[in-house]
Amino acid sequence: MKINKSFTIQFIKIFFLLYPVLSAQYVQAQSPVKLEYGFNGKYSYTERTNLSKYVNGKYTGLTHRETRANMKYEGENEEGSVFSGFFYVTEETLRDMKNVSLPLDEIIPTEFAVTDRGNLVFTEDNGYPRMRNFPAFPEEPVKPGDYWEAEALRIIDPKNSGKTTEMPVYVAYTFSGTEEYRGRQVHRIKAKYATRIGKYSSVRSMDPELKEAHGTHDADILVDAETGVVMMILDRLDETFFYNDGGSIRLRGSSAEFTELASMTEKGVLPGEITRIADAAQKSAEASGISMPESIDDTFEGSADGPGQTREPEPQTDDRMNRLLPSGGGTGGAGSAAGSSGESGGKAPDEPFTVDVTEQGIKLSVRDIRFKPDSDEILPEEEWRIDAIAETLRLAEGMNFLVEGHTASVGKPDGEKELSIRRAKKITEELSSRGIDAERFIYTGYGGTKPVADNSTAEGRAQNRRVEITILGAE
Repeated sequence: MKINKSFTIQFIKIFFLLYPVLSAQYVQAQSPVKLEYGFNGKYSYTERTNLSKYVNGKYTGLTHRETRANMKYEGENEEGSVFSGFFYVTEETLRDMKNVSLPLDEIIPTEFAVTDRGNLVFTEDNGYPRMRNFPAFPEEPVKPGDYWEAEALRIIDPKNSGKTTEMPVYVAYTFSGTEEYRGRQVHRIKAKYATRIGKYSSVRSMDPELKEAHGTHDADILVDAETGVVMMILDRLDETFFYNDGGSIRLRGSSAEFTELASMTEKGVLPGEITRIADAAQKSAEASGISMPESIDDTFEGSADGPGQTREPEPQTDDRMNRLLPSGGGTGGAGSAAGSSGESGGKAPDEPFTVDVTEQGIKLSVRDIRFKPDSDEILPEEEWRIDAIAETLRLAEGMNFLVEGHTASVGKPDGEKELSIRRAKKITEELSSRGIDAERFIYTGYGGTKPVADNSTAEGRAQNRRVEITILGAE
């Protein structure tokens, strides 16, 4: 083999010129880093699980379940940084991978402290998050290749029945190094742990039928280098649960968890911008000569409840919702003075929505929204209000939205609830058609169970027919 001497000499020169730089980078890469938690802001959390499900050995399809949370820093206690917030759990559904809004299953409050090692100490524990003390950070600094073990706790419910089991797991961690993720420096950690329930397992279960389980988990974890916040976890899993009746459930696939650090928007800025949008929308609607049609009661004919009759007046009302945009006072929100079912003609548009700052975020209440009776079809005269809401939601970059439907109470609870859910979903579709990502929406409906006015009057029922949209985490 003939060697080109000129090339060899040139390579040696370049190597010795670059050696100090390469050596410094190598030493820096091998320098130990301290993994610890030190965040004191707001963040949002999303967990998406896509699993192939087998019941008694038979494949039953792909299931999708999603959990979102908004958490806010509350201060320090003897354990560490205290956070409070809400978890929003969507229903388990088959999914075709299209961007869609998701039906809400539960809203779950929680409060916990995070130690500098990443462990959670709860002051209000309602079962979420499902995985606790994961990842756990070692006491000593680590460098690539270092290994440690720690105990975590999983709360499982394979049948999605509400009967949970607390299962300790022992996790083996390996530190891979530091890299860049979405413009931030992060530490990559590999983790492995097993699903083990059996005769000698230490578990606390509310499900007496769960007999044993086994399986594996293989996870990649990215931890923000500055704050210690877990930015992403990708968990590949395959586990099977066995029951006393001989049945089994196998779940195979992956779950992905993402954390977004909220931008530090000054408190009260967003409500001021909402006021500006609402004011401009109302003036534009008035200038256009929009006339709102009369408000008509739903009848719920053909609902599962059968014949119904108007309920007794509901005593409770939500007085917080009486603060209006843009004026901020009074009780005449959108639709509150709308024509009743016995009134002829239309009326000029009032404010597009009322506003309230709640624990969950900024809530917009669209009172007496005009749908066709017993339908989720929105009347054309409501377009200006939907446009104003869409403009408002565009201000909330990176935030998610909860849409809740309500009806008047006329003694048909099943039909009322079903219609309220359909109307909430319809609102998400209308807002998505105006350029807002459908995946940012979750929705539910409460029928006539949460009145804000007297159901014994036409005017009160009109106010109770509403849709509420909360910008989660906004203040």
